[in-house]
Amino acid sequence: MAKILMVDDDREFLEAGKAVLEANGHKVVMSNDVQDAENKISSGDFDIIFLDIMMQEADDGIALASRLKKKGVATPIIMLSGVSKVTGYDYGKCDEVLPCTDFLEKPVSPQRLIDKVNEILK
Repeated sequence: MAKILMVDDDREFLEAGKAVLEANGHKVVMSNDVQDAENKISSGDFDIIFLDIMMQEADDGIALASRLKKKGVATPIIMLSGVSKVTGYDYGKCDEVLPCTDFLEKPVSPQRLIDKVNEILK
């Protein structure tokens, strides 16, 4: 069982992801804004963080991931976004600009979400 933080401004996505992951034995904490997420990360011990790139601001997820990396947070971060379908920009690479462990394009199927958690936990 993993303790997972899901950060996204889309309440429906959070609820659906939580239902899928909890049905598979994981504990899920949800956050729909960056400040709340940062507070939860500093006070909790998470095994995985799912983090949307675009929330209230276009770069909220990227900014939060960068701050976490600078603080030395080693928790795997899986970035999420559907923005490439709209803009054509490919965020699918984790690097210094996008400090993450992996990337998932939305919409994310329930099976893909479960597979990604299992892959990270190995």
